[in-house]
Amino acid sequence: MDALKDLANLVGLEALAANRTHFYLEVKGLPEDMFTVRSFEGDRHGISDDYHFKVRVDAQQPPSPERVIGKPVVLTLMWDARPVWVHGVVTDISHAGDGVDAQQHDLTFHSPLTVLRKNRQNRVFLNKDVRQIVEDVLLAAGFDAASFEFKLNEAYPVREFTVQYEESDYDFMARLMAHYGLFYVFSQEANQARLRVFDAVEELPRLDGSGSILYQEQSGQVRPVESVFALRRQARLLASEVRLKDYNYRTPEADLETASKGGEGIPGAGAEYRYGENIKTLDEGDFIARIRQQALDWQRETFIAETDCRGLVPGVTFTLTGYPGGALDGDYLVIKVEHHGDQSAAFVHGDDPRKFTYRNKALLVRAGVPYRPAILAGPDVHGAFTARVESTGGNYAYLDDQGRYRVRLAFDLSEAPEGEASHPVRLMQNYAGREYGVHFPLHAGTEVAITCVNGDLDRPFMMGVLPNSDTPPPVTADNNSQNILRTWGGNELLMEDRKGEERTELFTRERKNILTLDANAEGHKVRLATEEGDMEHYAAKTLLVESGDSQTVQTGNDHIVTVENAQRLMTKNKEVEVQAATDIRLKAGDNIQMQAETEDIEMAAARDMIVDVNQSMSVEVRNQNLDILASAGKIGLEAAKAITVKGNGGGPIHIGQSGGAIEISTGGDLSVTGSASVNINGASINIKGGSIGNN
Repeated sequence: MDALKDLANLVGLEALAANRTHFYLEVKGLPEDMFTVRSFEGDRHGISDDYHFKVRVDAQQPPSPERVIGKPVVLTLMWDARPVWVHGVVTDISHAGDGVDAQQHDLTFHSPLTVLRKNRQNRVFLNKDVRQIVEDVLLAAGFDAASFEFKLNEAYPVREFTVQYEESDYDFMARLMAHYGLFYVFSQEANQARLRVFDAVEELPRLDGSGSILYQEQSGQVRPVESVFALRRQARLLASEVRLKDYNYRTPEADLETASKGGEGIPGAGAEYRYGENIKTLDEGDFIARIRQQALDWQRETFIAETDCRGLVPGVTFTLTGYPGGALDGDYLVIKVEHHGDQSAAFVHGDDPRKFTYRNKALLVRAGVPYRPAILAGPDVHGAFTARVESTGGNYAYLDDQGRYRVRLAFDLSEAPEGEASHPVRLMQNYAGREYGVHFPLHAGTEVAITCVNGDLDRPFMMGVLPNSDTPPPVTADNNSQNILRTWGGNELLMEDRKGEERTELFTRERKNILTLDANAEGHKVRLATEEGDMEHYAAKTLLVESGDSQTVQTGNDHIVTVENAQRLMTKNKEVEVQAATDIRLKAGDNIQMQAETEDIEMAAARDMIVDVNQSMSVEVRNQNLDILASAGKIGLEAAKAITVKGNGGGPIHIGQSGGAIEISTGGDLSVTGSASVNINGASINIKGGSIGNN
C-alpha cells in the first residue's frame, strides 16, 4: 500500500507519469505487487446490490487459488479528489493466458455481502423489527459491529414472527429491507467497505471534492477534467396508483384498505393492487402503500450518463453543470454504475495512462426523488411444514386467551426456550363461530402440519395433527373397523363398524362410566353404567321412560323416589306387584286410598295384621256380606265407649255358638236361646213387657 499512499498525495492525474498505473489490486495475505491490473469491468454496482467486478491482471508468479478464493480484496482507482477504493471478496480466479513477461488471470470479486449468499438458512425471528433482524443476520455471519451502521428516520413495527426459509442470508436480508423501503450503500474506506443502511435519500452523501461535474461532449480533444460527456433522459409508463388491502384476524372488524397515488410529472396508468402485505394496522398500511408508490415513482423518469468520473459511485449526489441551455443542469442521485477500466495500452506503447483508461455509465434520478428498492419475492412455499406443539410446563394444553398455540418448526435450529420458539399460532377447526365451535386441545409434543396465509410464512396456521410412532393414532391395522375419538384424559367415543358387531360406546378413562349402544346381530342393547360413582337423571320438564317390553330396575341398596307432586303407577293389562324382603310401609301426609274397580282387594299376613287408627275407622260393604273369621283364635271387640251393632232390617242379627244364640229379627224381636240353660246374672235384673210368659 505504500505506492498507493504516495500516489494519493499527488495533486491530480496530471502528476502521473506514463509509466505509472492508475489501477491497483491487492489481495489480503499476498504481496502488494503480486498483481498488476490490465483492465476491469464492474456491474451491478448499485444501491442495494451486490456489486461484481472482473479484473484482468498480470501475475509474476502463478497465484495459488487456496490463497486467493474467499480472501478480502481491494481495487483502487486513482482520482483527482482521492483514491477510490472498491472492497470485496474474491469469488473466482482463472488463467487467461501467458503474456510476454507474466501470466494473465481473470479475478472476480463481489461486495463483502456476497458471503451472505453462501449461507443458506431456515430459522425464525421473534418479536424484532427490521433493523434488529438485519443486525442479527450480519453479526451471525461474522460481520463486525463496526462494519455496518443504520441511519433511519422512521420507527418500524415489531414483527412478531419472521421466517427465513430455504433462503440465503443475502436474499432474506435484501427482501426484508426492501419490504420496508430500506436501502444500503457502501462507504468505501482505505481499510474496509462499511455498509450503511438508509430510509431517506436526504441522508446520502455528496460527491467528494467540489460535488460538481461538468457536462462536456466528446470532441476528440483531451479534456482537462473529468466530465459527463453524454446524458440521455428516459421515461416509463408505470402504474399511477398503488392499492393495498389485508386482513388481520386479531382485529377482524378493521378495514385494512389503503391507497397511494403517484406525484406530478410523468403520467401513469392503472393501479397496482397488492393483497396480503402482512399489514396489521391502517397506519402501517398507509406507510407501506407510500413505500410501494415511491418504488414506482423514481423509475418514471431516469437519466443515463456516460462519464469518466472515477468518484461517481452509487448513493452519492452531485451537481451537473454546463449542459447546453441548462435544461438538464441540476442535482442528481447516482442509482447504479457500470465501470470500464483499461490501461493495457500503457503496458505496450507507454501511452498516457489517462487516455481512455476509464469510463462509466451511470443510472441517475433527480436528487430529492425518494428512492426505494424493488420489492423482492419471498421463497416459493409448496405444501405444508411440520412442527411440534410446545408448552412451558404443566399437564394441560398451553393456550393463550384466543386458544392459540406455541410451536417449534421442524427446521428451526434455534435454542429458544420451550414455548418461546414461535408467536401464538391458530389451529384450523372444522367448525367455529361466535361462542360456538369445536376445539380438542393439543398437548406438548404433538406433531402438527403448518401452512400459511397467502403463501406468507410469516403468517402461519396449523392445519391439523400428524400422528407418528411416538403419538400413534387410536385406529391402526389392529382395529381398522373402529372409529375412535379419544381425549388426552382417556374420555372416548368409539364407533364399531364391523358387520354384525356394530356398536357405539361413550366412556371415561378405564370405562368407569359408559354408554353402550349395541346393534350386534344377536340383538340391540343400550347400556348406561357407572362402575364406581353415582348416576343422575334430570329433566327440567317431563322425563319419559318407555319400554316396549319389560323394564327392570335393580339397585344394590335403597331405591328412593321423591316426587314433588303426585305419583301414579298404572298398568294397562295386568297386576302391580310390590314385594319386599322385610317390611312394606305405606305412608301419606293425608289420605291413603286403595280401590279395586272390578275385582277384589286381598290382604294377607303370615302373622298379625294390625290396623292402628288415630280417630275413627269405617268399613263399608255396599252390596254383599262382611265376614270376619278367626280360624284358630278369638275375636275381641273393645271400646272405650259404646259398641253399637245395628241392622237396617235386611236380615236378623245373630250371635250364636254350639246351639246357643242371641238373635234380633228384622222386626226387632230378640231371642235368647241356650242349648242347655240361659243364665242371667246381675245385682238387679229387671224384665219388662206387655206380657211375660213362661213354660
